[in-house]
Amino acid sequence: MFFTESAHIAEQHPGLARAFELLDSQLSKLGPGDIVRPVDLASFLRIDLNQIRSALEMFAEKGVLSQAEMIECSYCQMAAPRSDYQEALNDEDEYRCTSCDRPLTDRTMRFITAYQRGEKWPGVSNQRDGSAGPKEASASNTPSNVTLDEHAWYTHDRLAATFNMGKDALRKRLDRFRERNMDGWKENPDRRPREAKYLYRLKDVKGVIQELRASSQRPAK
Repeated sequence: MFFTESAHIAEQHPGLARAFELLDSQLSKLGPGDIVRPVDLASFLRIDLNQIRSALEMFAEKGVLSQAEMIECSYCQMAAPRSDYQEALNDEDEYRCTSCDRPLTDRTMRFITAYQRGEKWPGVSNQRDGSAGPKEASASNTPSNVTLDEHAWYTHDRLAATFNMGKDALRKRLDRFRERNMDGWKENPDRRPREAKYLYRLKDVKGVIQELRASSQRPAK
């Protein structure tokens, strides 16, 4: 396992052994500044949400992870740091969702707890001394799929990099997706030269991604 703590905790809590095995694999890809939302992670790994929450809390107790206080839009479920929300209220008396642009108030948002790298993350102590250890460099260069918001919008390039698949193959699948579906995609409003023309909502195209991954893993006949 990537974390020695995973094996130790799994031995102490055999009922969570499978959850820790899958969680260990996903957390090893967590980059600096990335966050993990328990709901998204449980959905992606298809594990009971209570098990995921318990596992993440145990990692936090060990110092591998740290808790991050966030706010979440009630309309699109986009998350943002609670500190950004408080700072915006102090400066402008208003905070708008970075995804749907709705003003967030007590009625249109909720507070959630997410997780990010903690003080005992492998390589963190070396990085503070000015040099990153081998595990730190590996983790920061590996795309992370556990931090994507299922309700947020992404280009096919970002999705392909995150899920480790070919950009062209995914683009062709998503082209067919657009032909058959009215929802789950939209044109990129802030498109720059050479940037992807379309954005896709992860929860709507997850099936396309899973099908492509499955087909790429089938042995050739």
